Order: sequence, then structure tokens, then C-alpha cells
Amino acid sequence: RSDAAYEIYQAYAAEHTEKWAGAKALTMDAAMADMPEIERKYNLECAEYGNVVFGLSDEFAAAGKLEQEQLAKLADVGNLQAQLDSGAYVAVVDGSKVSQADALTKCVEAFESGRDKAVDAVLATKLPALDKKK
Repeated sequence: RSDAAYEIYQAYAAEHTEKWAGAKALTMDAAMADMPEIERKYNLECAEYGNVVFGLSDEFAAAGKLEQEQLAKLADVGNLQAQLDSGAYVAVVDGSKVSQADALTKCVEAFESGRDKAVDAVLATKLPALDKKK
């Protein structure tokens, strides 16, 4: 109870209990029919989790920012492509190797933008259970 985030976890537990109260059993056929949508949502959630971790965790955010700055410096002085070509840096996006510096730079920019949007959305989220405690 001394954890600063205790109320958040308590609200999550209450919300979880409320949502599961209306759970229903599925047949195997119904579950299999729902699987593509579940997998799609799972992949979105994993991507958002990464955004939030790198945006809100002081440890991960600092390390990520340092790496992004190093990549930006390499790109600015024209050395990023050589690092990719030599294998000193290897970038993978959506399961494919990124071999062009400009493509990698665009991916990093897109990641930063997505991360910032995810963090803003999380920080703006209102949990009814927390509002009741105020």
C-alpha cells in the first residue's frame, strides 16, 4: 500500500473484476472465428505497450533518447549509411531488415511520433475508479 501507484493498481483490479463479471463461455468454433480480430488487437496492444514503456519509464526513455540522438548525429554527418552497410547497426522493422539510412531515419521519426501520441493518450486517460476516490 506504500507504492505510489497502489490506487492505479486497485482501480485496474476493480475494472478487471467488473469486466469479467459479464464474461460468457464460447464454443471452440466461435473462439476460432474470433481469433483473427483478437490477434490484430493483441499486435496493436504490443506496439502501444512499447510506445508507453519507452515514453513513460525513466530508465527506458533515457536509454532510448540516447540511442535516438546517436542515430540522428550519425545521419546528420552522413555516417549512418556506412554503419548500416558494415553491420555495426542493424535495424529491423516489421520483420524486415532496414538497409537504407533515410528509411531508418523515417522509422525513428515515426516511432517518436507514435510514442509521444501514446504517452499523451495514457496521461489523458481517466479511470472512473480513480475519480471516485477524489
